[in-house]
Amino acid sequence: MLKLTLAVLAVALAGTASAAGWRSLRVDASSEAAFEQSLAVFKEKLSPARRQVFGEALKDIWVKGSQEAAAEQREYTTADYYRQIGGLGYKQVVNFTDPSGDTAQARLRQASRSLYTVGPPSFPPQRDDLGERPSSAGYSSTVNQRGGTPLFGPGRQQ
Repeated sequence: MLKLTLAVLAVALAGTASAAGWRSLRVDASSEAAFEQSLAVFKEKLSPARRQVFGEALKDIWVKGSQEAAAEQREYTTADYYRQIGGLGYKQVVNFTDPSGDTAQARLRQASRSLYTVGPPSFPPQRDDLGERPSSAGYSSTVNQRGGTPLFGPGRQQ
């Protein structure tokens, strides 16, 4: 009986550690390589639904930064993007453009429903989820609109 209790406790603790694992992750935007590596860790640790929400939020940050830069008649660069997201965790990223969290919650519900009705995503996905990194030349419609995140793989090539 003691062995069974210890086994159940070990499984419960492992589950808690795993859940805390993705919550404690931070985006490392100190360099391009560090950024890619931190996104690879997010990809590994997040559920498919949370990956989708996270990727869309990174895209939103890139788009918002590009729009703000255009309004100020300046270029939005990869360095600008990295400065904005460096050190942020999952919750901070998904709430960056919508601090209320409503958008993130709606996306999570939608992603969860689509995963259960369609099945698990295939990798690489057929659509350009989070493809290429943004060029230092800034945002353009020919480059993916994902904020330069290779979270789901290489995506569409230029």
